[in-house]
Amino acid sequence: MRGKKGFTIVELAAVVAVFLIMLAALGPFVHIAKVRKARIDCAGNIMKISLALHSYSAEHDGVFPPRLGDLYSNYITDEKVFDCPTTKNIGTKDKPEYIYTTGRTELSPPKEIIVQDADGNHKKSGKNIARINGSVEWLGTAR
Repeated sequence: MRGKKGFTIVELAAVVAVFLIMLAALGPFVHIAKVRKARIDCAGNIMKISLALHSYSAEHDGVFPPRLGDLYSNYITDEKVFDCPTTKNIGTKDKPEYIYTTGRTELSPPKEIIVQDADGNHKKSGKNIARINGSVEWLGTAR
């Protein structure tokens, strides 16, 4: 069988085994990347809510709305903004997956939290928060 080219079953099995080992080794990194993406998407939603709150207050003498849902349609056009992509639940304008602290105004201390992730949005790893000054940050583990 000289001159005949091809793979033996042993060579093919070795290549498949190496491929499967590499795939198994990359699995945790893929999971970490998915978790980070969802966390960043969630932070983006909180940023949109923060911007909408400030737009609302600009038209209402520096006062924020009584409910987050009041932002819908005039200041937030996509109801998905009220949904944190890390959970299985679906947040809506009537039941957002974010906690909104009412009673704040543009004159409130800039470091006060106005919107934050609901408990459990990111399991116990931390949460995104938005402050009166418009900053959005992650509080928790770096994960």
